[in-house]
Amino acid sequence: MQLFLDSADPAEIATVRAWSVLDGITTNPALIAKKGGDMTRTLRAVLDAAPGSVLCQAIGWDDPAPLIRQARWLRAQSPRIVVKLPMSRAGIQALIALKAEDRAMPLAITMVCSVAQAYLCGKMGADIVALFNGPLDQVLDQPVDLVRPVREVFRHYGFQTKILSCGRQPRSFGDFAAAGTDICTLRYEFFSLLYEHPFTDKRAAGFAQDWQGSFGAQVWPGA
Repeated sequence: MQLFLDSADPAEIATVRAWSVLDGITTNPALIAKKGGDMTRTLRAVLDAAPGSVLCQAIGWDDPAPLIRQARWLRAQSPRIVVKLPMSRAGIQALIALKAEDRAMPLAITMVCSVAQAYLCGKMGADIVALFNGPLDQVLDQPVDLVRPVREVFRHYGFQTKILSCGRQPRSFGDFAAAGTDICTLRYEFFSLLYEHPFTDKRAAGFAQDWQGSFGAQVWPGA
C-alpha cells in the first residue's frame, strides 16, 4: 500500500519526505485555498517538494467542459500530476472524454461514497477511485466497510482502478491495508500517529531506565 500525505504545505511535505516512507501527495480545493496567494505558485511548490505523484483536483461539478480544460492544463504542468475529477455526471463525462483523447492520462474520481459510484469509476476507466472514508467516518462505525466490496467488485470485473482511502487514525489505516486499499492518504497529524503507541513508548522508557541503571550513558561501541 502506498502512503500519501494530504497537504499543500511544502514544509509538511518536506518533513514527512525526510522519514523516507512517503510515496506521493494528495491535495484538494480546501487545502490549496488555505494556502492562499497564487494558486499556480502553490501547485509548483507542492510539486517541487513531493517525492512522486501529486493528485490535484479540477474545480467544478456540473459541467464537463471546464473540467476537461483544467485537466489538460494541470497535466501539462507536470507528468507527475494525477487529475482528480468530481464524482458526478459531468465528472464521469470528463473522464470518458479525456481518456478518449489520451488513454495514458492518469485520472482519479474523488468524493466517492458508495459501491455503485465506485463501479462507475472502474467501468469508465478511472485510474484511481478516491473513497471518502474520512468524512464517512463521521456517520459510519466502520468506514473500512466500503473498501472490501469495492475491492471485490474491481476484482470480479477485472477493473485495474486503484482504491485510495483517507485515514484519520492508525486503526483505520491498518483496516484499510487489510481490506486491500492501494493508497492511503493522511493529513500530517495523522501520519505522525502511525509511529506512536503508548505501549511502545512505555516499553522504550523501561528499557532505557534499566540500561542506564547499570551502564549510565554508555552504549555499544560503534564500528
